Amino acid sequence: MKAEFTPEQLLQRAASIDKQIEKWAGNPGYAETLRMEAWSLRTAAALFSPEIQDWLEGARLEAGHQVIRFAAEHDTGKTAWDWFWLIGYLAQKAATAAAVGDVDKAKHHTISTAAALLNWHRHLSGSSREMRPGVDSVERGIETENAS
Repeated sequence: MKAEFTPEQLLQRAASIDKQIEKWAGNPGYAETLRMEAWSLRTAAALFSPEIQDWLEGARLEAGHQVIRFAAEHDTGKTAWDWFWLIGYLAQKAATAAAVGDVDKAKHHTISTAAALLNWHRHLSGSSREMRPGVDSVERGIETENAS
């Protein structure tokens, strides 16, 4: 799934809404609605912005991003081996990036690997079965063949 707007555009819109909130101080209900909209825009920007400095925060955000991008509407037949191969694939991407000196990409892939482990843990514990490894995004209809 691709975000319709860039994280920067989402943050600019949130800042614009913050200015409107001041104008609506006399209407607390509407001002609160605007605050919630600004919060949701900032949250969306965070989910679509890879975090590479704070590993724990990055893993948490990336896990949410993975759920959005690889959600399982009908998660049946997925095995532990699907999770195993996904995690191995992501770890291999981290190793490859590190080997060629792309430290930022390597850090991102260590975080995406951790996020996949978090989603697997959630799946095993039954707290969430929203992510579905091994299902192509084109097959699911959320991206086209030409999407990057």
